[in-house]
Amino acid sequence: MNFALTRKNIWTVAIRDYWWMSVFIGAYFVVGFLIWGASRGALVSSLLFFVGAVIGLAVHYKVHWNRQRPQVLMITAHLLLGEAILAWQKTYLPLTDYSRSGSAEPRDIIVFLVSSLVVGELCMFGGLWGALVGLAMHYAFIFNVHEDFSVKWIFPILMVLVGAIVAGAFRRLDQAYEQLEVLANHDSLTGLYNRHRLDSEFTRLQGIAHETGRPLLFVAWDLDDLKHVNDTQGHAAGDAYICKFARALEAHVRKPSDARLGDAAFRVGGDEFISMHLDANEGEKLIERVHASCPSVSAGWVASNTLTLDQALTLADEALYENKQRRKNKDVVNLIRRLPPSA
Repeated sequence: MNFALTRKNIWTVAIRDYWWMSVFIGAYFVVGFLIWGASRGALVSSLLFFVGAVIGLAVHYKVHWNRQRPQVLMITAHLLLGEAILAWQKTYLPLTDYSRSGSAEPRDIIVFLVSSLVVGELCMFGGLWGALVGLAMHYAFIFNVHEDFSVKWIFPILMVLVGAIVAGAFRRLDQAYEQLEVLANHDSLTGLYNRHRLDSEFTRLQGIAHETGRPLLFVAWDLDDLKHVNDTQGHAAGDAYICKFARALEAHVRKPSDARLGDAAFRVGGDEFISMHLDANEGEKLIERVHASCPSVSAGWVASNTLTLDQALTLADEALYENKQRRKNKDVVNLIRRLPPSA
């Protein structure tokens, strides 16, 4: 089971669809050439494109990418391979691989259209440099520059424009979806995760804990005097107080380094917070470190490897209530000790 923190964005879907489509197209040409009884060169060159697509598809599903660039580079390399195969096929394959009569026209049409499609996809995935390399290969090895001027002269350029438009639309959609995801999963005041994200993060971290045999600590936090701050200093001061504690809590939450590790912190209510920590057997030391920055907070913790989320919330809340009562009792004792002795 994979518990990676990967966001399925527009580009992820486009990259996945590219590999599936390439597998289909490669299989189509391999089977087509085989049924047609084409030469060994036609079968081997088409099979090379097909195998590259299968490898790319397998890597896409097997490797948990943190960045888009390696995936785009793989696709660009595969597209350049496809363009090189087309150029080789046009130069070296016999015309009977494309028509019974041995006419060059069917071959030229097929190679030209597929090459133009490749050029457009090179622009879409490889940007300006991909488009320039693709156009250079097309006009150098595919297109007959001695032809009279026709739509074939500008068709690859039109495909580049289409690729650029699609790529720009993908980028804008991806940015919009990313903004929506941030709004849906993060608290607007503190920037921490919100209650909506708690379920999926609990499942993710508990899955890693089960997979690796590591402990998972579940901590509930409650600001003791937020109401007092709001009543005496105003809600702006209360918001600042909440943010101060959020930063103190966030300082003790490890950030993901390889999309699998990392803890998580949440604001689940006005003065209520949750944090989860891998590799932590007990919470007292963590609570002490947070108290050093923000002392007026109560906390309760529970080991949550074998618990459901509801059980973890219930048990952590019970421990939080006990901690809050102990802190109140301690404050009362300290107050009594400071009182002057009676006459």
